[in-house]
Amino acid sequence: MTKIIGITGGYGSGKSTLTNYLKKKNFALHDSDKEVNKLYKNPNVDFKKHLFSLGLIKSLKTKQINKKEIAEKIFSNKNLRKKLETFIHYKLSHTRKSFINKHKKLKTKIIFLDIPLLFEKNLDKEFDKIICVLCSKKTRTERLKLQKKTKKTMFEKIIMNQTSDAQRKKRSDFCITNNNTKKIFFRKVDEVLILI
Repeated sequence: MTKIIGITGGYGSGKSTLTNYLKKKNFALHDSDKEVNKLYKNPNVDFKKHLFSLGLIKSLKTKQINKKEIAEKIFSNKNLRKKLETFIHYKLSHTRKSFINKHKKLKTKIIFLDIPLLFEKNLDKEFDKIICVLCSKKTRTERLKLQKKTKKTMFEKIIMNQTSDAQRKKRSDFCITNNNTKKIFFRKVDEVLILI
């Protein structure tokens, strides 16, 4: 029987660090962010039509979509964000099902699915266990600043629209804090992997 493990956590908490570590350890992993990036880099007709219906078609530059431009708009408009997220999560649900079915046929012992909005979309029941990466707001802000990934104002808007850490703790089977070094974080990950 294939164990299906969900991975989630707040923006900038270190989910990518965890998923990259699992990949290095040769675990089967479905990466939602990677799938979304594919959609944005090579948008199909359906996605373009949806952006047009939402008034976001101007964000399409040449063949790719300007994600930062869209983020600025959707995190300032709750209704717009909900409509875009619904479309993207519908598309992702198909790639997730395909990934799960493939590994069930292969009788893979354990598979991981990285889903940033796992709790926001109430997907808890789809998994045997859920791992949540937790990180203090201060540390997340500092890391994102160093990476020059997100402006502070955008970071604040994003976390305002995500589940709180208190809720994540209640709904997760395992919580791994990521406030220290990668070495310490990976040691904690290994401890959790033994228990799954």
